[in-house]
Amino acid sequence: MQTGFARFIGCLDSYLDLLDGFTIIGETQINIYGSVTLENGTIIRATNRYHNKVWFSDIAISMDSEESNDYILNKGLCYGQALLLAEVLTDPPLNLALIQWYDFKSKRNPYLYGCPHLKLIELYNFVAIESIHGVVHIVPRFDKQNEYFVNKYIF
Repeated sequence: MQTGFARFIGCLDSYLDLLDGFTIIGETQINIYGSVTLENGTIIRATNRYHNKVWFSDIAISMDSEESNDYILNKGLCYGQALLLAEVLTDPPLNLALIQWYDFKSKRNPYLYGCPHLKLIELYNFVAIESIHGVVHIVPRFDKQNEYFVNKYIF
C-alpha cells in the first residue's frame, strides 16, 4: 500500500488529464477501499489485512482500441496488480483502481508453455473499475526472478 500511496497524486493527476473537460475545483473527498465487487460478482482486493495477510489482487483489464496499439494484448486483455481502490467523490463519482502493470517478458516470444509469460514493471496508472475484466491467477516462475505465468487453466 505504501507504493500505491507514494504514487497516488501523480497517477491521479495523469488520469484526470486524460479526461476531456473534467476538472476538480476546490476540495474533493476520496474514499479508499480494501475491496470492491465487480458487476460480475468478482471481488477485487487491495489490502494489507485480509485474515491477517496481505492481498493485492492480480487482475485482467480490458483495453480499448485506442490504448491497444501501445501494448501486446492477450485476447484484448492486459494484466496488473491492484495496489489501491479509490472512489473520487465528484459528479459523477470516479471509481478507480491504481495498478502496477505486468508486461510480457519477451516481445518476440510472449507465451511460454502456452501461457502468457510476464514480468512486473515499474509502471503505475489508475484505471476505471469498470474496465477490470476480473481476477486472474498469476504464478511466479519459481527458478527465476520477476517472471510470472498467467494460469489460464484453472478458470
